[in-house]
Amino acid sequence: MLPYELVSRYVAPRVRALVAVKLVREYGISQVKVSKLLGVTQPMVSKYLSEDIGKVLEELRGMGLDLVEVENVASLLSEVASRGSTEDYTRIFTAYLNSLLSRGALCRLHRSIYPGLSSGCSVCRALLRAQLDTYVEEVYEALRILSEEPLAYRLVPEVGSNIVSCRPDASSILDVVGFSGRVIRVGERVVAVGEPTYGGSRHLASVLLVVRKFRGDLRGAVAVRHSQNCVEELARAGLRVVATGPHSSRDVVVEDIGRQLERVPEPWAVDAIADLGGSGIEPVIYVFGSTAIEAVRRALLCARTT
Repeated sequence: MLPYELVSRYVAPRVRALVAVKLVREYGISQVKVSKLLGVTQPMVSKYLSEDIGKVLEELRGMGLDLVEVENVASLLSEVASRGSTEDYTRIFTAYLNSLLSRGALCRLHRSIYPGLSSGCSVCRALLRAQLDTYVEEVYEALRILSEEPLAYRLVPEVGSNIVSCRPDASSILDVVGFSGRVIRVGERVVAVGEPTYGGSRHLASVLLVVRKFRGDLRGAVAVRHSQNCVEELARAGLRVVATGPHSSRDVVVEDIGRQLERVPEPWAVDAIADLGGSGIEPVIYVFGSTAIEAVRRALLCARTT
């Protein structure tokens, strides 16, 4: 079995099932329209809807996939498909499947189905090696800087963090690179779940895009744990911190931040946002920079005080 046969038979249909269920149940799109958006038949969409999604996720986990990444990718694909952006849907889905192959995430599954493959097989890694992308590399480097600080784990919010970088002409979350999972704390280490991808962090990307309406020179951001000590440390470093929140629900956080920035004096000078969260919403501090690397270096000012 060839690598693309592997993803076509085992991975793509299950991820597509997750997307179909989201489009019907969360976006309220008809089965007929979903079939057109995803390029499958209506009976196939009906079959997807009849499947046990918990079982589908467990099957993907059994193949060696990270479920946080899978669910983030499915959410992104659903959002893109719901807008009728079939080209973006195809591009992102294909890039995700290529990524699984190129980084060896499916090697164990492949060998179990095709025992003739040696344990040292490197066909996918060699042939599907991703081309260099400066924004992806920037996010990787920012994570390296963050993870090498011994006390950086103190900065990670309970819900996890992310690091993002965007193109200078970014206009949507598809122009912003972030980890497809999250940046989390494991003991006293900071690790990333998933890989940097365009559209990888919907929330932090949306916050960055709102702030860029006032400061277009900012291209990077990181979210860290909220503390008054961190706010004061950033201020002592000459950075301007704007307070936002609290919010009535998660759905209005980004919109509220944009409205509150419109009301503060000189919003074009903002360097960080100390967000108070709300009921069921963890307070965080969004730190910005001209690059993701600068944003992380600024955030690390708080590592010894948070």
